[in-house]
Amino acid sequence: QALNLEGKPLKNSRILLLGVAYKRDVDDTRESPAFGIISELRRRGAIVAYHDPYVSKLRSRHLEGELASLELTPELVAGSDAVAIVTDHSGVDYQMVLKHAKLVVDTRNATQPYRAPGDAVIKA
Repeated sequence: QALNLEGKPLKNSRILLLGVAYKRDVDDTRESPAFGIISELRRRGAIVAYHDPYVSKLRSRHLEGELASLELTPELVAGSDAVAIVTDHSGVDYQMVLKHAKLVVDTRNATQPYRAPGDAVIKA
């Protein structure tokens, strides 16, 4: 929906998820909403990647294959059509994310302390 509001289709969009653990600063993915989010985004044709400093690889019967956490760089963020914050790990540089992201969907309000007027952030 956030991409649609920006006039961009979800199909073939690059979506970066920040955090796939079920809660902040842990490596446990049981009960994580990330699996459902990834599955739904892929079902709708999105290209999904993730970064999680606590979860280096993500594998589930709900996902085809295995995903690996990517290094969070300005280039990765800028190359994504949208960044969705699923888990608000304390070690993530949200200021850098805001600076380089085209669109941020912040489900945890993690970017609130760093937002400037005009930042393209949608709080979910």
